[in-house]
Amino acid sequence: MGNDYIAFHGDLKGLLEKVETGEMIPKFQASHAPMGKFMTAFFVLNGIRHCVPLVHAPTGCTLQMSEWVRRMDCCERRGVPLEPVPCTIFDESDVIYGGEGKLLETVLEADKKYHPDLIVILSCCTAGIIGDNVEMIAQEAEKSVNARVLAIKSEGFGGDFRSGYEDAFKLIMELMEPPQEKRKGTINILGARVGPTATEISEDLKEIERLLDEAGIKINAEVAGGCTLEEIRRAREAELNVSWCYDWGQKLGDLMKDRFGMPYSRTGLPYGLKATEEWLLGVARPLNIEKEALEVIRREKEKVLPELSYLERALKGKTAIVEPSTVFNGPIRGLAMARMVEEFGAHPIVLNIHPYTIKERMPSIKYLLETGLNPEVILTPGVFRLGSYSMQSETEEELERIVQGYDNVIYFGSSDRYPDCPVVNLGLISRFPRFGFRGIQNIAKLVETALKDTSRPRSKLFKEMIYG
Repeated sequence: MGNDYIAFHGDLKGLLEKVETGEMIPKFQASHAPMGKFMTAFFVLNGIRHCVPLVHAPTGCTLQMSEWVRRMDCCERRGVPLEPVPCTIFDESDVIYGGEGKLLETVLEADKKYHPDLIVILSCCTAGIIGDNVEMIAQEAEKSVNARVLAIKSEGFGGDFRSGYEDAFKLIMELMEPPQEKRKGTINILGARVGPTATEISEDLKEIERLLDEAGIKINAEVAGGCTLEEIRRAREAELNVSWCYDWGQKLGDLMKDRFGMPYSRTGLPYGLKATEEWLLGVARPLNIEKEALEVIRREKEKVLPELSYLERALKGKTAIVEPSTVFNGPIRGLAMARMVEEFGAHPIVLNIHPYTIKERMPSIKYLLETGLNPEVILTPGVFRLGSYSMQSETEEELERIVQGYDNVIYFGSSDRYPDCPVVNLGLISRFPRFGFRGIQNIAKLVETALKDTSRPRSKLFKEMIYG
C-alpha cells in the first residue's frame, strides 16, 4: 500500500508504543472530542435508581442532559424511570455574588418534591470558575433532608471524559458501608453506566445475568446499571467483584480492592466462545463453583454448535476489517470483536482506533495485549481531520482503498459504509446481545446475511446523501 492514505500501519502494541513515547500525538479536534467530565459523571450517577442529579448550572447544561436522554428512546424500553434533573438556574447575579445559597434551597426543594434516596450535586463550569463550595453545601443540606446528599466537582475544565466516569465511581464508593456479613456466592458487576441513559447495551447485561443464574451465582449489585442505593450500601458484602464493561469495571474493581480488600476478577469482554468461557470461569473459580460453570458452558455450547461451525466455515481465511468508531459503543468492544473473528480463523485488521483512545484506555489496552490480543492496526489520515471520522467522505474513500489491497475481505461495522466486500451490519443487533452464547448466534446470523447479500446492489443515492 502507498503511504498517501495510511497514517499508521502496524499492530496494536506498536501503536501503544508510539502513543507512550509521544511520537503519535493523541490530539482531537473539537469535532472529534468525546463527552466532557460533566456529562460522563452524569451518565454514571444516572444509573442509580431514585437518585436525583442536581445540576448547579445555568439552564442550558440541564437542558442538554434531559433532552439527550429523552432523545435516546431509553426510559420505557429499559424499564427504568427517568429521574428528574433539577437545576439551580444560574444567572448573572449568582456569578457575581455566588450561588451557594440558591444551591442549598434547590436541594431542600428537590428532596421535598421528589423524595429521592440520593441527591448528587454536579457543578458546571460557571460554578467551578467562581469557586462555589458544592461539597460544603452537600454536607450542610444533608442535615435537613431525608436523602443522602453528595457532590462532585464536574466542571468541564476540571478533567476529561475519563475523569468524569472515574470521579463518579469514586463518589459511589463513599456510599458503601462496612459489611455486616459476607454473602456467599454473590458478586458485584462493575462498570455499567445504564439507567435511563443508553450508554451501554443492556441486552448484554441480560445475557450475563442469565449465564450467572444458570451457574447458581447471585448478583448483589450492578454498579451503576440501574442499581439502588441499598445495593450500593451493601456492595462490600459480595464475595467477588467482576466487570461488565472491562474498561470501566477494572478501574472501580482496582479501587475497591485497594481500599476494601475485595477480590476482583480481571476478565475481558465475552465476545465469542473462548472469551465467554474465560469470563464465566473467571467468576466461578474464585467462588469455588467451577464445576457448575463448566456444566453451563457445556450445555450452552451444544446449543450453538451450528453457529460455531458456520462461523468457522464463513470466516476462515478471510481478512476481517473491524472499524470500532462506527457501531461498537467504544473501542474496547471493537478489539473484542477482532479477537472473536480471529478465533474463527479470520485475520483481523482494526481500522482507525484513534491515538486518543489508546492514551485514555491505556491500562485496558495493556491488559488486552497481555492476553495475547495484538491485531493489525491501520490509521488513515481521515481520522485526524475535522468532522465525525466515523462517517465522512475521507475515511469512506480510505476504507474503500484499503479493502482493494486485500483478498477475501469482510467488513464489520456500519451499513453506512460502502466498501466492495460483504458488510456485517452490527447496528442491527443494538437491541440484542453481542455477549455470550446468544451473541454468537446473533453475530452468526449477521455474517450469514452479509455473505448472502454481497451481490445485491446498494443505493448510490444514499451514499451521496451520507458522503456528498
